Amino acid sequence: MLTVLITTISVLILVDQFTRGYARAEAETRLKQLAWQMQDALERGMLERQIDLRILVARPSIREGTDVQRIREIFNELQSNVPNYAWIGMARPDGVVLSATNGILEGQSVAERPWFKEGQERMYSADYHTAVLLEKKLPPQADPWRFVDLATPVQDKQGRYIGVIGMHLSWAWAREIAGKLLNPTGDRYDVEVLIVRSDGTVLLGPKGLEETRIDTESFRASQRLSAGGAVLERWPDGRRYITGFSHTGMDNHLMLKWSVIVRQPEPVALQAFRDLEQRVILVGGLIGLVLVVLAYFLTRRLVAPVNNLSAALELRASGVQDVPIPLVNSYREVQLLSSTLVSMVEREERYLREVRSLNESLEQRVAERTGRLHETATALQQALDTQYADQIRLEESAAELRAILENAQDAFIAADENGIIVEWNRQAELLLGWSRTEAIGNKMTELIIPVDMRDAHYRGMQEFIEHGTSVVINNRIELQALHHDGHELPVEITVGHVRRHTGHLFIAFLHDITERLAFRDQMRELALTDVLTSLPNRRAFSDRLPEAMMRARRANELVALFFMDIDGFKGVNDRYGHEAGDELLIQFAQRLQQAVRDIDTVARLAGDEFVVILENLHSQKDALAVAEKILAAMREPFELTHSTVQISSSIGVSVYLPDGDGEIGPEELLAMADKAMYAAKRLGKNRVELGKITDA
Repeated sequence: MLTVLITTISVLILVDQFTRGYARAEAETRLKQLAWQMQDALERGMLERQIDLRILVARPSIREGTDVQRIREIFNELQSNVPNYAWIGMARPDGVVLSATNGILEGQSVAERPWFKEGQERMYSADYHTAVLLEKKLPPQADPWRFVDLATPVQDKQGRYIGVIGMHLSWAWAREIAGKLLNPTGDRYDVEVLIVRSDGTVLLGPKGLEETRIDTESFRASQRLSAGGAVLERWPDGRRYITGFSHTGMDNHLMLKWSVIVRQPEPVALQAFRDLEQRVILVGGLIGLVLVVLAYFLTRRLVAPVNNLSAALELRASGVQDVPIPLVNSYREVQLLSSTLVSMVEREERYLREVRSLNESLEQRVAERTGRLHETATALQQALDTQYADQIRLEESAAELRAILENAQDAFIAADENGIIVEWNRQAELLLGWSRTEAIGNKMTELIIPVDMRDAHYRGMQEFIEHGTSVVINNRIELQALHHDGHELPVEITVGHVRRHTGHLFIAFLHDITERLAFRDQMRELALTDVLTSLPNRRAFSDRLPEAMMRARRANELVALFFMDIDGFKGVNDRYGHEAGDELLIQFAQRLQQAVRDIDTVARLAGDEFVVILENLHSQKDALAVAEKILAAMREPFELTHSTVQISSSIGVSVYLPDGDGEIGPEELLAMADKAMYAAKRLGKNRVELGKITDA
């Protein structure tokens, strides 16, 4: 019994030491990962705001800096798309606000504000601060207004400085990131996120700590360790916390550098270990008690027959002859002993040595069987402890994996080989509109795959299951996903595969790329648009002319190309200045567009050179009639800001005939129109000349 007790206590001590260290290491890893996730979300958020600012200063309406109403509409549109922009405004070089969201602060001076001073020279980010001018002008809210400022200089199309754009990003932006990161684990596990400035001031955290200074071990470590980490420390409130930390801006992409600290009270973080410790002590104590009781009754059962024989022999030895020798049938050895003792009345001396030998044999066997029983009980206890510990670790790993997936930034979906959804995290609910209860058990194709893509999906799944080949598995691709309300949205998806004993498991991570595609389209549009006139530029013209010629060949119709410039444009520039010249180019482009059809293409090549592509023509006369119409429109006076000018234009026309000019390419057609325009200039300007094949 003493051996059983010592073994049980030793096992409990070993389990306690192992699980304590394991639970603390797991808690530190979990909190360090949360700190990394918060750091990554802050850095991505600030980079997105900087991109918004760069796009704003590139827009033609803002670079002109004259249309206050249009600039205000652009700012209001951005604020409606990103509500955390509390205020967006553009100030003139003297610091007076030219235009702002909802007209707030327009006409007031911000010349002394740090964002305006720094923003005149470079892109600038101001750290967390209180509202000064906007506190009473913005709508009231529960918490005081706090901002992070971004500013950058604005240059006109000639590269001249014309003002500063400033953006006040509400600190509610950081609170939303922290809320998404912790929901739903924050309240349940008492996890708290703190964002701390380099001077130790808490910018975001528990209400009692915000805008106070801290000097904890985790804060000091975050300032010197770029990779982040986790520590066990005591905070000023007297409680011990397991704290994960990281630091933003370590790769120099982010101008604002904050420490991100995620803390959890040590008792809460190690609660699973406490529960395990109590269960191990309870189970170990019960098993030890059962083994002690079992050993006691087994010993009693083994020794009781021998005690009866011994009592009978003692009575016989004392002279009581009528005491019967009991005949025991429980064990063969005891039975043999009792039968021998019955006959020992007449042969006691002769069989004395034999009785001693039998007693010795019996004691040896009892000892051997007791030892084997103890070894069996110990092995059984160890196996039970190992199995229980493995089960606890498996349950903890499953719970941690689910918590990670539930708080992942991307949507996570898992489905079996039949396409039945078996897992659906919170981000998938937000992205695709289906709740987890609605999605689990349904086919993935019916929920998120558009109708026109389902056949291809079925074929791809069948090909992978039969042959193990797929262009989707283990690759990152962009495609359309179906939302709960029926609309399609672009996503980036990564699909993985796990082979199981009962079949296949497919896992997918989805990320919404709507903003990325919109930004890509906007950049493509800027690359194909002339900044001054908003017409297609030379690159766009080079794409559209071959397409128009190809359509003409298919429809067996004519295509005409006009090449023109402004007669006397240099004189306008020399007399009234380049600003007047730019204004003339803009009005010339507008009249040119109004003189042709919507299906025709008007483009600016360079300087005062413009081209027009006319499609669906039946004869050369149609093209010449349009050219004369354009000349008439250009003879009307142009009302500029500081003057009125009257100009004309020289137009060179080349006509592509699919049947007769099938060998002519876009370059030859453009060369014909160019030479025809110069012929029109030589013949007196303000006229139209038709190009010839020999001019190509």
